[in-house]
Amino acid sequence: MSVIVVGDIDVAEMEKKVIAHFSNYQNPKNERVRKVFEVPNHKETFVAVESDKEATSAQVQLVYKDYDTPKTIVTVKDFKDYLIEGLFTTMLNNRLDELKNSATPPFTYGYSYHGKTWARNKEAFQSVAMSQEDKQLAALKVLVTENERARKFGFTQGELDRSKAEFLASIEKSYNDRNKTNSDRFVSEYQSHFLDKEPAPGIEWTFNTMKQILPLIDLKDVNGLIKDFIKEDNRVIILTGPEKENLKKPSEQEVLNALKVNSDEIKPYVDEVVATSLLKNDLKPGSIVKRESDDKIGTKTLFLSNGAKVTYKNTDFKNDEVLFEAVSFGGSNLYSNEEMKKVQFANGALTEAGFSGLKLNDINKFMTGKIARVNPYISGATEGLRGNATPKDLEYLFQMTHAYFTDLNLDPKAFEGYKQKQSAFFKNLTSQPNFYFQQEFQSYLNKENPRFNGLIPDEKTWGETDYTLAYNKYKERFANAGDFEFYFVGNVDDKTMEAYATKYLASLPSSDKKEKAVDLGYRLIKGDLKKVVNKGKDPKSTVTILYYGDAVYSPKEAFAMEALAEVLTIKLIEQLRENESGVYGISARGSMNKVPNGAYNFTIGFPCGPENADKLVVSALKELQKIIDNGPEAKDLVKFKEAELLENKKNMKENNYWLSNFTKSYVNGISPEEILQNEEKINAITAKDIQEVAKKYLTKDKVIGMLMPEKI
Repeated sequence: MSVIVVGDIDVAEMEKKVIAHFSNYQNPKNERVRKVFEVPNHKETFVAVESDKEATSAQVQLVYKDYDTPKTIVTVKDFKDYLIEGLFTTMLNNRLDELKNSATPPFTYGYSYHGKTWARNKEAFQSVAMSQEDKQLAALKVLVTENERARKFGFTQGELDRSKAEFLASIEKSYNDRNKTNSDRFVSEYQSHFLDKEPAPGIEWTFNTMKQILPLIDLKDVNGLIKDFIKEDNRVIILTGPEKENLKKPSEQEVLNALKVNSDEIKPYVDEVVATSLLKNDLKPGSIVKRESDDKIGTKTLFLSNGAKVTYKNTDFKNDEVLFEAVSFGGSNLYSNEEMKKVQFANGALTEAGFSGLKLNDINKFMTGKIARVNPYISGATEGLRGNATPKDLEYLFQMTHAYFTDLNLDPKAFEGYKQKQSAFFKNLTSQPNFYFQQEFQSYLNKENPRFNGLIPDEKTWGETDYTLAYNKYKERFANAGDFEFYFVGNVDDKTMEAYATKYLASLPSSDKKEKAVDLGYRLIKGDLKKVVNKGKDPKSTVTILYYGDAVYSPKEAFAMEALAEVLTIKLIEQLRENESGVYGISARGSMNKVPNGAYNFTIGFPCGPENADKLVVSALKELQKIIDNGPEAKDLVKFKEAELLENKKNMKENNYWLSNFTKSYVNGISPEEILQNEEKINAITAKDIQEVAKKYLTKDKVIGMLMPEKI
């Protein structure tokens, strides 16, 4: 046994506790022998083709098993071999990613690696892909072809250079934050050292050694690897997928035939020229018209000449992290019902087209070795962008932001590629009982909402989807930067923020128009209702109990609703799990919203055996009723406050939490300074506050959703 403790501790005191708790344990006289199951080598190729009615996807796995047992990293040479293998994997997977991002993707995703198999004492070179259900053999052939291309021609110097840059950027980020590493990262590292003898030399040694070794690795080191990996014996191919009446399973011979490729027809990989910039147009910088500071929460705000606002907070929580979000009111609630149905499932494809005339693969190549990303979004009541970067690469984040505002590509071929991948992913998702339940339950709750179009698209929905309309609506949503507020949290400085804000944000197009969040008035169905969905053969059930409705938003009630959920969870675990042994896990969640309409939502959810579902619903509601009648027990309120105070102490030192506070404050129209009253708010909440929200909101109508097995 090994006991690993990492955190803000007194080492001597913790050592005493470990000794006190564990030193009396003795191994039994007749220890159980730990069996080691060997995986034998074999000359023939093993093929397994399996299907299942509840399978959600079609997958292909090509496995070339090693002859010998895994080698442990002990020496610096071992570490160099490990890096060579990592570079090889990265380059091969970059090629597979390019295929995935093409106009005719052969699979939804595909990747290769050398590493562990099903057994601890056997490693293998493995290529995996998820494909359309009737394209497994084609996907397998692509994997075999790309492996053969790498074996026959190797990689290019450009590919190797980019992979090295990617490795260095990743390790440098960890190194720069070495004094701010989360405790669980250390625990995981030490656990692997204990269980698998993986070395744990620390980030400083790893970073410095990588910097020395990477320049010494050349193409011949990497290109030779795959020749040892690929073999015609010790080979296993596994195909898994859905079982359908009209879907023909590939035969073993068809699988073996797919492994045969004509090497003479395979051409070398062409490493196309990498873009030189993320922007194609010259910018006309704007200016800063006003500056404000808030010393209480440590923010500075820049008012730009085009009407945009930039608020940033410099923190020392992470040395190599800057988080970003821009937000504006509007969103898809401004679309007509007909427009919404046409664009709902096309919005995700918009970024697949790239920007500035660059395809996604061009952008990915350009960004190799640089850590910055931006993702635009359009929600019901708002639109915006989210992203992150290292301080060194922050300018690229600003460039991406400018490009997403002004120069998103329109590429119907990229949309068709996206649709193929999504169709393969979604097509059989409803065969999975839990997802089918969610789809049916949400459709039931939203049956009075004309905008609800299901959780996933089917063939009919894809046929109605209008990519060009989605593109035009996106351009409309991001036409006015003056209606946005931009937030940055992390290791930023005034000079950099002002320079980038004036160049990349103040230059964005704008107008004086200010939009507001719109409440369309559509609501979930009302009543004391129950929806039972039968799906699946296994004796498993899922139960969801929902309370919801309109409410005047109150910060005090919103926090009391969260507290109610936490104290109720304590009681539900005690009663349904520990006393009744009816569930493994159970929880309650409560919240209130202000935008686009004031509303409350409270959920109790748990998996259980079908025979206990109704009985456990009664037990759960009984625990809730106790709080409604008598309020929470004092000891449970104390537990909640202790946990909440610890969580708040941790949160106040995290960039994510501060960024979320700024955007939530913007949306709810409250001061971001309220974050400073968190401790006071936690300490002030009473049992009466919790009881009152329970009485006010959870004694009305509820909806119970229940997944049950199919009736035989």
